[in-house]
Amino acid sequence: MRLIFISWWWPYPANNGSKIRIYNLLRQLADVHEVTLLSFAETDEGAPDDIAHMRTFCHQVETFPKPHVEPGKLEAIRGYLAPLPRSMVYNYSREMAERIQQIVKSNKADLIIASQIDTLRYLDAAPGIPAILEEVEITYYLNRVENANGAGRLRSQLTLDKLTGALRKLHHRGVRFTVASESECANMQHFVSPDIRAEVILNGVDTQAHQPSSIAPNPHTMIYPGAVTYNANYDAVAYFIHDVLPLLRQQDPQAQFTITGKTGDVDVSNLKTQPGVVFSGYLPSVSDAVQQSWATVVPLRVGGGTRLKILESMALGTPVVSTCKGAEGLNVQHGSEILIANTPDEMAKTLRNLFENADLRSQIAAAARKRVEQDYDWKAIGRQLLKFVENVVQKR
Repeated sequence: MRLIFISWWWPYPANNGSKIRIYNLLRQLADVHEVTLLSFAETDEGAPDDIAHMRTFCHQVETFPKPHVEPGKLEAIRGYLAPLPRSMVYNYSREMAERIQQIVKSNKADLIIASQIDTLRYLDAAPGIPAILEEVEITYYLNRVENANGAGRLRSQLTLDKLTGALRKLHHRGVRFTVASESECANMQHFVSPDIRAEVILNGVDTQAHQPSSIAPNPHTMIYPGAVTYNANYDAVAYFIHDVLPLLRQQDPQAQFTITGKTGDVDVSNLKTQPGVVFSGYLPSVSDAVQQSWATVVPLRVGGGTRLKILESMALGTPVVSTCKGAEGLNVQHGSEILIANTPDEMAKTLRNLFENADLRSQIAAAARKRVEQDYDWKAIGRQLLKFVENVVQKR
């Protein structure tokens, strides 16, 4: 089959959770079908070598400037009155929509896959073609409503209502959906339609590329492999630094917490000066840094997220300590494959116990590795997606 894959994220190098999912799903799809990738890209993305790499498995690759519109006062008012969330109104590329129409008109598409909610609007460019909106995530918008107050809560609720309305229209039109967890599927059924057809396509990990290291990690070290430019990551990091790390360092003064990724315009001055905190900046290989740590900590309290940082750490043999929110949607066993702690005292105590018990670290690492090999390898996930894709086209 001939597939059009529309991506809000330029997928290579795959240096964040969204890109990792997109990149690996594209590889699985392109193993069987002819894939045309139409992807947005920032000004520093989509270099010739990166495009050439994507063309080693995609039939065709085209990039489009990612739209970033700063609305003025009049546009802001219009945005509130629009039937779609404001970001989808402002950040719309007519160039992308016209290119989709050209490909469809030339009869070179059997299916369109639009990746993530930001690409939802482009499905209107080809209403007669079977379509999938891939990795729908409502949880993020629900969290914004729950955590906002006053006028901010009203604005967040309006955005959520517009989004669910748009998804409902696509559902009635026959568009199919994928989600990354059972909880997202439940949200779709609750907020969009009780008879919604959402296929759970889990996030995964390349278990061949991510192997445990024979080199011993650095003692008393923890890592959070996620950039604070994402609000949920910043909240997690700030929470850990202010509420958990001081408790841990009271008993273990050598404890060190490293945060990877660029900080961009985010002010981290009140975080990086805390004892035991290191902001590494961008790393060519986050996997090396994870393997060199005694534990990956995932103290997420808000957001949906991809959970890829947990899966990659499990594959690499680094024990994971997470909140329930951080591990939400993953089929992993607390106490044997992962350690769950939801309060500062619990998390500090859990980490201290992990640091003091080499056997526990080894047992968690081995069981976690076995779990990802069994349930979360991208090849197995790819087979499920391919079956779903073929089913969508045949039924349509």
